[in-house]
Amino acid sequence: MGSETITGHQQLHVYLFPVPAQGHMIPTVDVAKLLAARGLKSTVICTPLNAVSISKTTERDRLSGLDINVQTIPFPAAEVGLPEGIESMDKITSPEMVPKFMTAIALLQQPFEQLLEEHRPDFVIAGMFLPWATESAAKFSIPRIVFHGTSSFALSIGESLKLYKPYEAISVDADPDSSFVIPGLPDKIEMTMAQLPDHLRGKNVFSEMMEKVRESELNSYGVLVNSFYELEPAYAEHYRNILGRKTWHIGPVSLRNTDTSDKAQRGKKSTIDEHYVLNWLNSKEPNSVLYVSFGSVSRVSNNQLLELAMGLENSGYSFIWVVRQIKNDDEESFLPKGFEERIEGKGLIIRDWAPQVLILDHEAVGGFMTHCGWNSTLEGISAGVPMITWPMFAEQFHNEKFITQVIKIGAPLGAKEYNMWVDAKKVSLVMNETIATVVTQLMGDGEEAKEMRQRAKEIGEMAKRSVEEGGSSHTNLTTFIEEMKQQLHVFIFPATAQGHLIPMINIAKLFAARGVKTTIISTPLHALSKTINHDRLSGLDIIEVGLPEGTESVNQLTSPDMIPKFFLAVSMLQHPFEKLLEEYRPDIVVADMFFPWATEAAAKFGIPRLIFHGINIFCQCVDESLRSNKPFESITDDKESFLVPDLPDKIEMTKSQVPRHIIGDSMFSALMETIRQSEQKIYGVLVNSFYELEPAYADYYKNAMGIRSWQIGPLSLQNNDKHSVLKWLDSKKPNSVIYVSFGSMSKLPNDQLTEIATGLEDSGCSFIWVVRKLNTDEDEKFLPEGFEERMEGKGLIIREWAPQVLILDHLAVGGFMTHSGWNSILEGITAGVLMITWPMFAEQFYNEKLVTQVLKIGSQVGAGEWNGWIETTNASVKKEQISKAVTQLMSDDGEENKEMKASDRTW
Repeated sequence: MGSETITGHQQLHVYLFPVPAQGHMIPTVDVAKLLAARGLKSTVICTPLNAVSISKTTERDRLSGLDINVQTIPFPAAEVGLPEGIESMDKITSPEMVPKFMTAIALLQQPFEQLLEEHRPDFVIAGMFLPWATESAAKFSIPRIVFHGTSSFALSIGESLKLYKPYEAISVDADPDSSFVIPGLPDKIEMTMAQLPDHLRGKNVFSEMMEKVRESELNSYGVLVNSFYELEPAYAEHYRNILGRKTWHIGPVSLRNTDTSDKAQRGKKSTIDEHYVLNWLNSKEPNSVLYVSFGSVSRVSNNQLLELAMGLENSGYSFIWVVRQIKNDDEESFLPKGFEERIEGKGLIIRDWAPQVLILDHEAVGGFMTHCGWNSTLEGISAGVPMITWPMFAEQFHNEKFITQVIKIGAPLGAKEYNMWVDAKKVSLVMNETIATVVTQLMGDGEEAKEMRQRAKEIGEMAKRSVEEGGSSHTNLTTFIEEMKQQLHVFIFPATAQGHLIPMINIAKLFAARGVKTTIISTPLHALSKTINHDRLSGLDIIEVGLPEGTESVNQLTSPDMIPKFFLAVSMLQHPFEKLLEEYRPDIVVADMFFPWATEAAAKFGIPRLIFHGINIFCQCVDESLRSNKPFESITDDKESFLVPDLPDKIEMTKSQVPRHIIGDSMFSALMETIRQSEQKIYGVLVNSFYELEPAYADYYKNAMGIRSWQIGPLSLQNNDKHSVLKWLDSKKPNSVIYVSFGSMSKLPNDQLTEIATGLEDSGCSFIWVVRKLNTDEDEKFLPEGFEERMEGKGLIIREWAPQVLILDHLAVGGFMTHSGWNSILEGITAGVLMITWPMFAEQFYNEKLVTQVLKIGSQVGAGEWNGWIETTNASVKKEQISKAVTQLMSDDGEENKEMKASDRTW
């Protein structure tokens, strides 16, 4: 099998239950592969529609002898009022859908418990947004492990924001750009009120969920982190010692995928042939291409896409642009007239889904414009590519901080507003001038850009070493498996979202490679994905938890009103999950934070439940501080900054950057509170980060917050495959390409996509842009006219999904514009790439702080407001901001760039 085994014990069986979202499912599948590669039986629990892509992903691994399988449980879309086919967050199209989706997720608890009862896995790895997974696993005495899918940095920020609420000190009438320091962090991390996640601002659909996630994490056995210790040592220590989380940094889990097929098949099927992309990249000079992608959920408006197109074209750099629009009936008005003709050979536009890891790993990619989702961030890190950060929601603003301030391998584009991923039209535009400037700076030959590229490269090498035998993540996974007892059986239950699934699959692979029986809990569609099917054929066990009618992942959500239905359906996974626990009785459950009921489910069977948040410890510390201290409550102006209290660093935020579920006015407020309560009962936390990246926050998290944690990332380093996009990157000069991607859930409206396009063009830098729209069925009007023509050979646009780790790892990639999702941040760190942070929701604003303030390997694009992934309906970051951020990041000039690159080299 090519896996390490612990002799003298029977094979362990692990359930992996990712949150139904591409950004959760993809890393979860990577975790499943990692565990299966260590000799575990990995079963991914997912809904039927998600099982399709997951099974395809794991097929090659199963064929190679890994014990990896997919088990489906039905997604109760109809029961919660969601349209048929909505089983993933990336399918949500309106804010009204969000609470329904969350309700659906909660309904996954019962079928999940049925699977537990029937199969009795040894432990469960469930996504953070399955807080009930802890309870479900406990019912069968099965340890539940949480897979957050973000870094310790982001986790630390989130915890700090939750605990200290520094934003409450900011007046409600204050300027949204008002900043505050996030207290108790190893670094001085500031946020603006506009960047504060919705769930921290007040009660919303995520507020209760996040509390449940936190409680579930505390009650779980521990947390798997898709990160690596060296990336964030201070935050790994902070999260473990100060916050008291039991964590294992086992990432980058994406590095589990070492060949082209593995990297190309991660997540959904790419809308472009990987060989074509690689050929395109091969025609480019090293580091000459900017990769632009904003994840699977972020939607950018046509106006923003137009700005982005113009920014990319004006930058003069080659690019790959992955485009995802907000759904409408318009043609692709976001493209400037004649754009595609002008960029012919210069830019490559990929609609909807691209092989991101494959692209980032190509030497032609020199930069990554990203939404700062952690998957994308970590893939950029792993690829050693500097980033241009464009956070939008979740923890993306946290990741931006991490990229630009902590590890300093990225430049912010200037995104300032946290916004629900389905409300992209409400966000201010990033103008093309900004985009072009930032792209030019990141991809240019300025001293600062050179230093950032060097720093990103060194961090990328550090990421790769962390997953090698003797590396910190490799050792952390071994320690974790040993602690769970030899030949343990672990259930990994990732949230049904690519950003959660991918790192948790990598965790499963890591477990299996250490001789632990690993089972990923997945819905049917996810179980059939290439990611999981590849591992199933290699030996990982994937158990499906059915979610019918096509919507099994948050990536499939197309409107906010679908979200509560989806999460309601997810909660219904608890029962089948407990059935699995009862049958298989795993030793441990690693469940996503969005399965708060996983703690109760595991407790029913006396099984330790661990949480995998999918974010870093920094973000969790910030989030907890905001939640507990509520520093934003005294803030009247959303743009007024406040200090997040009690953190190792001075972290400031604005009230608009605080997650709405923390403030209390979000549909996620109840869910996040449930998650938080669930975390209080968990065994510990797995963190997709590495200790060296955020040591102060790892210590703070463990000691001050009392959360047991293990940093086991970057998990994305499990993926080291080749892809056609690499050929395009091969034609680019080193560090000349910026990679732009905003994760699997961030969906930007056309207006914002236009701003990105214009900004990228104006920056003059080559780019790879991964585009995900609010709805992929509409024609693309976000590209400025003639954009693709002008960007021919200069920019590469990848629709929907790209081989991010491959792109970031390529020598040509010199920057990464990211939504600051932890997966993306860590992948960017692993790749040693400077980042431009563009946080949008979740813990992304925390990650932005980690990148820009703590690690100091990135800069902000200027996203100032926390927003849900499907609520972003207006362009908030203008093309001028984007161009400026790209130009500054990609440039070799400037003392700041030199310092960022120097910092990036240390990783």
